[in-house]
Amino acid sequence: MCPEPAGAAALAVVLDQLETLSRFDRPDTATQAEQAAEAARGLGDATLELRARLVQADLARRRGDVAGAGRTAQEVQRWATEHGARHLLSRSHFLLAAVLQELGDLSLALEHAVLAVELLDPDGPPAQRIDHLARLADCLGLQGDRGAGERYAEVLLLAEELGDVDRQLLVLNNHAYVETVAGRYDSALALSTRLQALAAAHGVPLHVGRLDTIARALIGLGRLAEAEAALAPGAAREALDASPDGDAGADFLLTLAEVQRRRGSLARARQTLEECVRRCDRHGLTSIRVRARREQAELHAAAGDFRAAFTEHKTYCQEALDLQSAQRDARARALQAMHETTEARRQTRRYRELSLRDPLTGLYNRRHVDDEFPRLLERAAGEGVGVAVALLDLDHFKQVNDRWSHDVGDQVLRAVAALLEATASAAGVAHPGTFAARMGGEEFLLVLVGGDLAGAVRRLEGLRQAVSAHPWGELADGLAVTVSIGVTGAVGRPASTPAELLSRADEHLYGAKTGGRDRVVSDLG
Repeated sequence: MCPEPAGAAALAVVLDQLETLSRFDRPDTATQAEQAAEAARGLGDATLELRARLVQADLARRRGDVAGAGRTAQEVQRWATEHGARHLLSRSHFLLAAVLQELGDLSLALEHAVLAVELLDPDGPPAQRIDHLARLADCLGLQGDRGAGERYAEVLLLAEELGDVDRQLLVLNNHAYVETVAGRYDSALALSTRLQALAAAHGVPLHVGRLDTIARALIGLGRLAEAEAALAPGAAREALDASPDGDAGADFLLTLAEVQRRRGSLARARQTLEECVRRCDRHGLTSIRVRARREQAELHAAAGDFRAAFTEHKTYCQEALDLQSAQRDARARALQAMHETTEARRQTRRYRELSLRDPLTGLYNRRHVDDEFPRLLERAAGEGVGVAVALLDLDHFKQVNDRWSHDVGDQVLRAVAALLEATASAAGVAHPGTFAARMGGEEFLLVLVGGDLAGAVRRLEGLRQAVSAHPWGELADGLAVTVSIGVTGAVGRPASTPAELLSRADEHLYGAKTGGRDRVVSDLG
């Protein structure tokens, strides 16, 4: 039946409002979206009903149902394509950009964000255009595109012209956050200062997520006292419980504990961290709980209990690897749930591969080693092919992080990984199966298939020299990096287990460390 024009027009206005409200925490938005969907069904207007469903899906995404939101967005997109519904297409791309951003596929998220802007009616609600442009800026910024700054400035100007304080705060916060991720702390602080001034001028309290962004900029600049002062308003239980990020303030508490520890307030830092852990356990916040272990290790070290610090750090490294694998599997399952086509199966295979990769370096991770190494040894033993196993550990790597920053440390890890990958690729041309992996922290594994142990040692000596000779000074003045390597082989031996080979390689690595570092120690001596 045909909808009544007046009813449909009034409902369209309501949906315009709901689409712009769904970016913010309003307690009645979900109820209003359900009522709008029912009203649209009563009118027999599929377009309006699907608009309401997209609002509901976006709210579900923010509550954690990312795959469900993605399925709804795709269903709406198919219908909108068949029926030429341009606004629905724009809104479905807008939601898919957010879904894929959360699933870690930033390049595909960017494609959807671009289409969401291109398809949006220029005469539509100005707040909606701000939202679409802001999501595009977020996708660009998170990919490291320096052009994101211009996008954020454009969106902020639109929000100022509209007099929309909520969106001005959102844009300033997101831009500042992206700048902290990129390590541009001066820029992040300038944006954070504007954020604070705007909030104060309009009497808007900053929630803990935005206070955390401000503090991160100050921490990056070494202004710890100011960072702790910036965090102070969010430390109250009511503020933590009201966190809009779904983490009950646990992430905020982790930042506060770090600042307190770095300022020497160890007792306060311990109390803050304990509360962070309690909230993680209560709400099942596995990712933050893993990061809390790293902070706990730092606390033990600051208190002089280095044995406890080492034990906690080992636990952190293993749990971090396990979490990465679990997250990658979860993303793969979410994508599989979203897609039912050949393209979907291709994406699932891609995410299965990603689950076996270390996100920082791109090398294989411990999960790949656990899966593939035993099979590789079985094949090699059956074919009578030798296998050399090398464990590599960067020397004094903690000093790199402490003196030159974790960002420089990450660049070092990526550069060493590239040298390892090149070595593995060169060796793997003649002997397939060779691979490099990151075992955790600054420790790497290289498995060389074929050839003899002496040849493997020569390759690793070349790798050691390449690390030492790398122009590290381009990253930071005075930076030098070396690597210690322990090598063993199953050449001419009965079939060995992964544990046996890794244990022998680890013994040789220990010998390289105690023998002065920056050297290769193997079964050959």
